[in-house]
Order: sequence, then structure tokens, then C-alpha cells
Amino acid sequence: MASFFFLPFDHDVARPAEMAYDFDTVEATIVEVRTALSERAVDGPATSAYNRLSIEAFDKDRDPVREIRLVVEEIDKNPVFYRKSNF
Repeated sequence: MASFFFLPFDHDVARPAEMAYDFDTVEATIVEVRTALSERAVDGPATSAYNRLSIEAFDKDRDPVREIRLVVEEIDKNPVFYRKSNF
């Protein structure tokens, strides 16, 4: 088993990775990062202007392995607003 560290971001603040997690493969680590990101999204939307949550995984040497992001986009579908802002 290898150790991996997770660093969550909401792009206002990076929270320090305090715990190492042991997984058999990088793929298993990525699955866990996706699960952790989904759980963070349940707690509430991104609070920064970037509208993005992300978690980066690092190996035991603190080299980056993968960053997974969840991005929220708002698209106004109000036809009155659309006509005023684009013409």
C-alpha cells in the first residue's frame, strides 16, 4: 500500500493536508478523491468567485498525482435579460 495526501481547495483557502491515506493503487486514490469531493459538495456550494471546489492528491513524496474539480456554472435563461444584455 502507498500513502497519499489530500489537499482540498475552495479557492478562497487551501486547507492543509493533515492525514495520509493508504490505497493499493493510484486508481483507488482517485476514486476516493471523487467521493470526498462529492461529500464536500453536499455540505454546500463553492464560496469563492471561482464557483469551484477541488481536491488535489499527492503521493508520499508530496508530488501531485491528480486534481479533481467540481465547477458550478450559472446560466441565465431569462429572455428579457438576454435581449437587454446582448443587443
